Amino acid sequence: MKAIKMMLKDRYDLQNTIDFFELTPLPYQKTCITIGNFDGVHLGHQAIVSQMVEQANANGKPLIVITFCPNPSDFFNPHIQSFYLSTPDEKEALLLSLGVDRVLTFKFDRNFANLSPVEFLTGLKEKLALETLVVGEDFALGKNRQGTIPVLKEIGEKLSFRLEVLPSVRLGSKDISSTKIRKLLDLGKVDEVADLLGRNYAISGIVSHGSDRGARIGLPTANITHWPKKKLPAIGVYATHVDMRDESYRGITNVGYRPTFENQEKANIETFIFDFNDDIYGEEMKVSFFARIRNEQKFSGVEAFLAQIERDKAAAQRIFRNDEE
Repeated sequence: MKAIKMMLKDRYDLQNTIDFFELTPLPYQKTCITIGNFDGVHLGHQAIVSQMVEQANANGKPLIVITFCPNPSDFFNPHIQSFYLSTPDEKEALLLSLGVDRVLTFKFDRNFANLSPVEFLTGLKEKLALETLVVGEDFALGKNRQGTIPVLKEIGEKLSFRLEVLPSVRLGSKDISSTKIRKLLDLGKVDEVADLLGRNYAISGIVSHGSDRGARIGLPTANITHWPKKKLPAIGVYATHVDMRDESYRGITNVGYRPTFENQEKANIETFIFDFNDDIYGEEMKVSFFARIRNEQKFSGVEAFLAQIERDKAAAQRIFRNDEE
């Protein structure tokens, strides 16, 4: 377990996080840069980034997305327990899939937080060949949010880069935001979350040993150790898809504390994979949430528990059939 946790720490805390003060010049000329958290890379983010990709390609400019880890709000409010819709790796992969040329995730620490807007933008000009900065209309940059739109325009004139301000994006009647998606996850409404993400919400991790009680009662399950800052959906049982070994499987997943057999302090992600019984300990697995079936329950014993699992499996199969129609 310790080795798995270290693997996750290396992957999500260190691999793609860059110290701004150690940034070396990148081999780009006349870049278009946008800055934001982009947590979850939802449909609103996708629309904005796709628009920028199209414009950058038309002008022959590379597009660089700058984001942060942790999010600035998380850094400034350490007393508030916050969770993320995407790991740094997931965010980078999603943005690159939209046609972005490079994603830079800067480590947001005290030294970075103390940068003035002109110091930060001078660094982007010198190290990343900033020519066009694209931001949203409510954007502000730097210590104490000093870098408002008027301030950025003034700095742009001094440093010779152009500022482009994009209006907020609304897709039809949908109000899309990372905050709304987190609230829907708290309600277990993963089907509505999928409508805002443009894909099913997923959690990836390493298959780890649990109590092995499931195998002893004829219900082998896979527990995953995931990035601890990843947002979990509401406690309950879900119809899910499982991706591993370049294959996709169906299953049911319990997010919760397993009250029938033990009462854990932290919620666990435990999946029964349909028609599958291989040894997959130590392997990577992604669980995608399709729909919530029921609340987590405490049963009187093994027989009642297994009877409910059969009903859950049938409910999940109905959900999958409806999804295909």
